[in-house]
Amino acid sequence: MDCPRCSVEMAEISHEDSVVHRCGECGGVWVVDVADLNKMLLHANLPALSALGGYVNADEMAGMCPACNVDLVVVEGGEKRAVTYDTCESCGGIWIEGEEDEPAPEIGWKDAEKQIVAFFRRFAKKK
Repeated sequence: MDCPRCSVEMAEISHEDSVVHRCGECGGVWVVDVADLNKMLLHANLPALSALGGYVNADEMAGMCPACNVDLVVVEGGEKRAVTYDTCESCGGIWIEGEEDEPAPEIGWKDAEKQIVAFFRRFAKKK
């Protein structure tokens, strides 16, 4: 599966029955299964994705879904709607941008989970 930002092959990171993909170039993470995402969020004492809310920005271009090659939709949240993720309306996948200037080329499941949870903590923060 290719990164929607860099167009390079993303590494698959798996744990038990859960799988995410991560780009070693930009550090972005693709979450394929929303049930897995919700499990991560709930274990971190965050609400499920559907309860986090957010605002669709139909005017912003987000790239193509790496799983089904349709346009991704930008969802805004956080303080002043400054935190965004991209989602595929077809397969339900979620793209989270990498935060580091020089991301580690490879990480394990725990680090990927930390990155995802930290992102959604910022996304859930309202002011």
